[in-house]
Amino acid sequence: MKSLFPKRLVLALLFCLLLTSCKGGGGSMTAGGGIDGTGIMSAGVVSAFGSIVVNGTEFDTSKAAIIINGEEVGIGDDFVQGNLEIGMVVTVEGRIKEDESAVADRVIYSSNVAGPVESVSGIDPDTNDKEIVVLGQTVVVNFITKFRPDDTYGFDIIAPNDVVEVSGYRDFDGKIRATYIEDITDPNITVYGVTGFVESLDDPTPNTFMINGLTVDYSLIHPDDLPDNFNNDLFVEVEGELDDTSGELIATAIELADELGGGDGDELEIMGFVTEIISENDIIEFKVGNQVVHVDPESAEFVDGFPDDIVLGVKLEAEGSLEGGILSAWEIEFWGPDQIEVEGVVDQVDFIGGFPEFTFEERDDQLFQTDINTKFEDIKLGEIKAGIELEVKGVPVDIDHSVVVADKVSFEVE
Repeated sequence: MKSLFPKRLVLALLFCLLLTSCKGGGGSMTAGGGIDGTGIMSAGVVSAFGSIVVNGTEFDTSKAAIIINGEEVGIGDDFVQGNLEIGMVVTVEGRIKEDESAVADRVIYSSNVAGPVESVSGIDPDTNDKEIVVLGQTVVVNFITKFRPDDTYGFDIIAPNDVVEVSGYRDFDGKIRATYIEDITDPNITVYGVTGFVESLDDPTPNTFMINGLTVDYSLIHPDDLPDNFNNDLFVEVEGELDDTSGELIATAIELADELGGGDGDELEIMGFVTEIISENDIIEFKVGNQVVHVDPESAEFVDGFPDDIVLGVKLEAEGSLEGGILSAWEIEFWGPDQIEVEGVVDQVDFIGGFPEFTFEERDDQLFQTDINTKFEDIKLGEIKAGIELEVKGVPVDIDHSVVVADKVSFEVE
């Protein structure tokens, strides 16, 4: 019997912060700080490696502990490069030094779900999305999903009975919008894992509960080995084997998922979908996953949107400081569900119909197109030339990201 996970179940702070609308949870994990700098936590997709870039912040990972599905695999840049991939959703815990550089103390990755694909739907002609179901969890895959191994697996290849590992953001309705999927099919793998909320506990069948569309049978778990206060709405991690007849997951271990925590004054950057609107008074109060966010429309900066755009289901990035466990945001940036951001130094430039299209150095297989709808921020069309560093926010038009239609082009300011 081979498991996808180490003996101790995964640390699921990522799930509770970003990927689900959490209602409960276990212990907390805190950022660093003290004499070495102000604590910072950043939770989002890995977008580039240098050390590592998450939510636009580059972290020095030369001395960071790298934790993969609950197991520390090593310390330093080599373990970042060897264990993480662009597209994975991670949490970085670290510090901001006096020179404003960011240093990671820990980088934590945990998959949302790992198990066999039950079904694959057709492509939605309006969105280019298709849905797969993995252990009862609906997963949306599309042009922003990174597939691995990228030379043998992909959007048109994924099929029922494949065994996959999924990382991404949970939407407000519980779907996982996958940013990363890896084919881990292996006939020796029989133990799978999923993280989510306990629902329908012992109803209608004793010793069972639901996690979205998955029935979990926990009859093999001794009561002393269940999480404290085991009840509905508890956020848990489950490991087990599938019953081929019933389709139930026979749990071999259940643990309480960890919640993300931090100290007052720590800086927090999070990306995700708005899962709840709590209040729309002078201070707008809402949740991104489980994290409560407060924003003052009069003082905060809003990027690519306005206060009225904070609605259920919108994707955004919130940056601010923690105060009593609440993120007081000084900046809100709005994102389309399938937008990506790419930074680089311009290599080749052509003007098509008066609008520039260009490539970046070391990315000559990726073309950035602009048009009348593109917003040029702090830069004029004619100023785009080889050698300048730009940031592009846009939507890929194909699964290979070979063409990105730019929604916004701006100078990349260090």
